[in-house]
Amino acid sequence: MLLRVFAIAITLIVTAPIGQVSAHQHAAVGLVTASQVAAAPVDTTPTGDTINEFYPEERSLGDCLSSLPKPGCGSDARGGWRQTLVFAVILAGLAFIAWRIVVQSRKARS
Repeated sequence: MLLRVFAIAITLIVTAPIGQVSAHQHAAVGLVTASQVAAAPVDTTPTGDTINEFYPEERSLGDCLSSLPKPGCGSDARGGWRQTLVFAVILAGLAFIAWRIVVQSRKARS
């Protein structure tokens, strides 16, 4: 029942018509027009947020960002004890779920 209500709500949100917005409404909510965006100067200086330690700077991003990355695209920042810890937590969670299923099925048999 709850799933149906959720599906109907999502359908209504996705298919809701988008009305025309006047220039006055744009100004009221602080939206800018395309000409204002085109006239604004573009800052092209790189920031610290654009540096990704997982991809080497000397290689093209297209070489390394794919389903089959080329050799030499890895870094020392990948993996480590944190990734192993996440894997162990996932395995522990799956073991707990399997244990609960076995306990409940044995309880249901008796």
